[in-house]
Amino acid sequence: MNSLPAKVVAIEEHGVQYRVVVQITAKYRGSFNTLAFGEIKPYSGSLKDGRLDLLYYRDPGLNAGDQFPLWTLH
Repeated sequence: MNSLPAKVVAIEEHGVQYRVVVQITAKYRGSFNTLAFGEIKPYSGSLKDGRLDLLYYRDPGLNAGDQFPLWTLH
């Protein structure tokens, strides 16, 4: 696994869900399915143009501006 530099851009709480927006700060051309996340895995997500939109069912304990734990499986 290779570490990918990424930063939390925004976090929004919607009832029981948390939406986390993350910007990958390096060139990444892989798919969402080749990404590995930290301890708390997102329920679902998408990747477009280096931006991750992730949904969690529990507070991921992140704040805007934090480094985001992200790896690629390639």
